[in-house]
Amino acid sequence: MKIAVTGATGFIGRGLIRALSQTKHDIIGLSRRAAIPDDPSSRLKFLSADIHNAESLKKALLDVQIVYHLVGIISETKKLTFAKTVVGGTDNLINACHEAGVGKIIYLSALGTGPESSTKYFQSKWRAEKLIRKSGLEYVIMRPSVVFGPEDKFINMLAKMIKYSPFTPIPGNGRMRLQPIYVKDLSAILTAILEKSEIWGKTVETGGPEALEYREIIAIIKKVLNRRRPNIYIPLWLMKLNAAVLEAVLKPSPLTRDQIKMLGSDNICDNRELLNVIDIKLTRLEDGLKEYLR
Repeated sequence: MKIAVTGATGFIGRGLIRALSQTKHDIIGLSRRAAIPDDPSSRLKFLSADIHNAESLKKALLDVQIVYHLVGIISETKKLTFAKTVVGGTDNLINACHEAGVGKIIYLSALGTGPESSTKYFQSKWRAEKLIRKSGLEYVIMRPSVVFGPEDKFINMLAKMIKYSPFTPIPGNGRMRLQPIYVKDLSAILTAILEKSEIWGKTVETGGPEALEYREIIAIIKKVLNRRRPNIYIPLWLMKLNAAVLEAVLKPSPLTRDQIKMLGSDNICDNRELLNVIDIKLTRLEDGLKEYLR
């Protein structure tokens, strides 16, 4: 079977490509610039395709049976917006799938997405999900919590802050809960979906084995790094005010009001439905960090 992956050179894309490369399938990594794979083989190649260009996608998807759609953004820039990239890009991909004869799509959404979502990020993911459900393609929609690994932007940002700042800022009371999932585990789950017919046609939520408060995550990172830093609790309203100023002068902003709003609520799920179908031992945050964080 021939499988394509959009966003193949991104953080999660690289992990998924490595996992898929261990299967017997032919893998095509799609990115705006063709890249050299980590482990070149006759069954793995990279092609240039832009999610904003349906024609380039159509050409890259010829003879493909399944496409993983991983392209997304966490904040907007002058050129890339949620409407253009997350929603419009998904629409372009669906049209390209129909024209190229692709029958199945696995979409990486995000935990917290839903019709009542209050942030622009989650709203765009919801709109993209709706396009996929109405597309006529066979689909799986996967909603992971925070994904961590050697190249993630969130946990590594916190680690860098802990290394070099004399104190650690904590948003609000730090009690919001997250369920970090190791990129290796998510990649294994996404790969296993190929053989699990009972998951197709569903929207599946997933996270790691622990629901951790933000302040617990900070404590685990400090423990792994062997750093002692006092915590400073910052009211969410003040963080939103700072984010508004940053958004007014920087594109992309290192901190957005959307992101602060997301930190104001839990991002956890019940893994039992997924784990009843896919046999995997999920990695605890501390154990995963010990593999690469220094």
